[in-house]
Amino acid sequence: MDRRETIKTLALGSLGLAAPMMSWSRIPKDEATSGPRPDEHATCTNGLSPLSEYHPGLHLVADSEWLDRFAGMLPDYVKKTSRAALNPEELIKSLAQGDGLIWIGNPEGVPRELSVGAFRPSEMDLDLQPISGSPLAVDKLTFSASRVHSAFIAPPKEMPNHNIDEEVRADFLPVLQAVDKFGNTVGYPAVVMSYYAPSLALARFRGSECFFFFLEKPVEALDVTGWKNILGNIVRRREGGLQVTAFATNYASYHPGERAQISTRIRNNRPEAVSVICRYSVKGPNDREFRPITDMRRVPEGGSDTVAVCDFRPGAQNGMWTIRVEILQDVEQAELLSVVGNPVLIDRRELGFMVLGQPLKTPPIISFRGPSILIDGKEGFWAGTHYYPSTSWWEWVWREFQPLKAAEDLAAIRKAGYRIVRVWVDPVIDEPVLRAMDVAIHLAAQNGIVLDICIFTQWARKMGFERASGEQVLFDYRGPRDFNIISFSLRNLNLQREFVTVLASRWKNAGNIMYNLANEVYMRDPDPSEMDKEVLTWKGIPTERGTVRDTLLFRQWAREMTNAIRKAGANQATMPGYMFSTMNGGDFYLANQDAPVLPWHCYLGPEQTGLTVQYFDPIAVNKPLLLEEFGYGKWNHEKNYDGNAHYALGAGAAGAMSYEWGISWLARESCYWPLPLREASLDRSPDPRWFPPYLDLGKTWDERGVGLCPTPSGTGYGSIYHGTVFPAAAALALGRLGIMGGGLQRVQSREHVYVVIPAAQLQGLDPVRTTLAALWSVKAIFGIWQESSLSNLPESAKAIICPYPLSSASEMAVQSLRARGVKVYTGVDGWKSCSVLEKVSVTPGAQIDLLSRRTVKGQLFTLAARKPEKQVTVKYGRLSATVDVNDFGIVHMTTEGVSLLEGTGQIKVNDQVLCTVEGERLIIGTEDDKDLLQAQKMKLLVTGPARIHFKRTIKAISISDGAGSGPVRVKQDGIPGQVLMVGDQLAKYIIHILF
Repeated sequence: MDRRETIKTLALGSLGLAAPMMSWSRIPKDEATSGPRPDEHATCTNGLSPLSEYHPGLHLVADSEWLDRFAGMLPDYVKKTSRAALNPEELIKSLAQGDGLIWIGNPEGVPRELSVGAFRPSEMDLDLQPISGSPLAVDKLTFSASRVHSAFIAPPKEMPNHNIDEEVRADFLPVLQAVDKFGNTVGYPAVVMSYYAPSLALARFRGSECFFFFLEKPVEALDVTGWKNILGNIVRRREGGLQVTAFATNYASYHPGERAQISTRIRNNRPEAVSVICRYSVKGPNDREFRPITDMRRVPEGGSDTVAVCDFRPGAQNGMWTIRVEILQDVEQAELLSVVGNPVLIDRRELGFMVLGQPLKTPPIISFRGPSILIDGKEGFWAGTHYYPSTSWWEWVWREFQPLKAAEDLAAIRKAGYRIVRVWVDPVIDEPVLRAMDVAIHLAAQNGIVLDICIFTQWARKMGFERASGEQVLFDYRGPRDFNIISFSLRNLNLQREFVTVLASRWKNAGNIMYNLANEVYMRDPDPSEMDKEVLTWKGIPTERGTVRDTLLFRQWAREMTNAIRKAGANQATMPGYMFSTMNGGDFYLANQDAPVLPWHCYLGPEQTGLTVQYFDPIAVNKPLLLEEFGYGKWNHEKNYDGNAHYALGAGAAGAMSYEWGISWLARESCYWPLPLREASLDRSPDPRWFPPYLDLGKTWDERGVGLCPTPSGTGYGSIYHGTVFPAAAALALGRLGIMGGGLQRVQSREHVYVVIPAAQLQGLDPVRTTLAALWSVKAIFGIWQESSLSNLPESAKAIICPYPLSSASEMAVQSLRARGVKVYTGVDGWKSCSVLEKVSVTPGAQIDLLSRRTVKGQLFTLAARKPEKQVTVKYGRLSATVDVNDFGIVHMTTEGVSLLEGTGQIKVNDQVLCTVEGERLIIGTEDDKDLLQAQKMKLLVTGPARIHFKRTIKAISISDGAGSGPVRVKQDGIPGQVLMVGDQLAKYIIHILF
């Protein structure tokens, strides 16, 4: 026996085996590598113990037709149920224990507890294609076109309370994409929902995986071989017992030359240890294919986790790097840990990180000119939204940021017609947070999006940052009884300055951002105990308590923060922020006089949005007002979005931003801040200065709750199909006006009559709004002028209307106006005596309000119908337009003629029929601002399927989207011709017409 055999004998002796074994070199190659034959896999070759039989609970739900044909392909232990016979309660009990589910066919009946919903992207057949990086190996399968539903994340309760209502923790993983006839993805008809951890609050579903195939006719969509392949993959995956529970990098972005660390955590749900291979590959910014990094073998014990950490140096090229991990296993021999076997794909995931140079630099794309916001040098009416993609709302957004998903989201936001996106800074900014925000800024710039960065909010109790020395600073942002000062603080001002300096110095070269210093401010009579000593030294602050003092304190605070930003070398626009002026919390107009744009928020409903936008209109100082927030506490509220967008446009806003886009991923952990705002309702002796809503709001928040806010935001306020890139009806409604808003930028014009807004007298809100609404109803054309600028009233003015008394400081200015012949009408009904009030003819008009907006080329009229009206004719000067108005209509009259119309029914320009619309509402405009009757090129959008009969012959049509791609010529039945049939697929695009 040679030395090698001696060593082997000693090793085997320690296992109780005395005889020397055959030399490894003499074992046939196929036996050495393949392990036991299939018929031998029930027992180990050394006789120590049998292999465990692991049959996980697995349920199949499908229609009877499909079950009759395909159910026999599955093992006997799979429980097969027709949709008609399904008992949802029993199914949920099983899934709650970790069982799996295969659902094939119509989504009706999917238990709501699973947080999966469905929508139909089209009534027509759609092409089906495998998703790149799909968790199932369906890459080589061929599907037939089919009618489908698309899956999306749909929590059973739109606004669940953290730690009280159940919130699942799961990865939403698309498997198939539905592609429309124009080649674009419009839905995810097949997805895996992998519940990698117990649900929050109820601790259910850990280990469960649900495989949804929402195909209307699955028997026709895929042949027998294809379904056998899919079912075999799912059974193998479940029998393998492996589940990816985490896949992440330690940072969302890296600097050139840094090493990237990727971590994959895998749980073994089987009772015995198994082997698994994690295969990592990477695709760089310019790579077409993935290239291998490494294979890592791991052996998780039964019921335990393993972590495979891969550390590598990506190339120095800036951009998105995509990492793919493939989980490979030989399921039949998984417990034979010394056997490599023939591992096959069990799961696959992809994530991204960015390599970004330092300092971060993006092109300058935003500027301001008069009452306009310019983006890429262009003016118009802009659409925007808020982006908080996690169900944590805020706490985990940046700490679990997903660059690859965010890239898809921001591209979809731009395609929907949005150009401004608002985000919030984490209250504690450390390197993981800052690197994630670097990615957001860079991705926004790539999509031509302006990022509106909100720094301070009312939700935070403590804030923190890291000094250059590495010291971690955590400080009190407000005291426990500071509820008369909301969303900003007069405490720890130097630490606040340091906080903003960290941001400003890092992003001073980012040309696509602007800063909103404070979110929603309420200010009532702060006392010295709530201020740093330096506040008492600020100049220009009156000693008399009241709205003016409150507002000027906030304005000076904003100046201090802006100065800190400037000292850091950053020159981006800064806005102090919205104030709760409608609740006597400070004067919004006065507070933002230093800002290049005024950020207004309104949740009072669409009509009140229009009224308040006009009340705070800064046209007197030739600045734009941005409706920075509007929304409704219900998911996908199309009517609210449509109404707010129209009233904002009509009332003079430069743009409108929805609250909010929606959820892209489910938070992996519970929120952790202890409901800071709840302190207001717990105080037994509340201060009368405190913000009244918080006294009641906090009472509804259970002490078991947690978070900066006790609920997620996007699931209740969102406007997309969550977890996807697909905008729902609400998001599309706002995007339409953003897309068609080019050329609708406002100008400061010379009106004959002005409504004067009282300065810092918030009790004037109601009488002024009453007057404005009355003027809308009589179709009057008038201007808005702020009292503080009364001495600069245009010479064109023949009358002013003062619904509320002006301050004594304005008496001299009023007398001067009277002396030059300007009539002054006072009181809510004073306008009725004004004989020089210009009015627009609207017939029939009893149910129509009209808002007028001066544009660079003419006059824009927005029609708001209290009840639908047929054939409403708007006449102004020599021009007229006629449309049916069911809810809203738009008429843009210029020196060239009528260049833009919105409405339905028979549409006329100057009594000549342009087209007849049957179906949904149409917005149509000319490509060159010419009159609609003369233009050879037009573009249009519809709110849904429609039949449009033009008087002229259409030669060709093309399509494009809000990202500016295209237009691309497409074929359409009946074209050339006079009738354009807009189906549910074409209705999602901008349609360009050539006559």
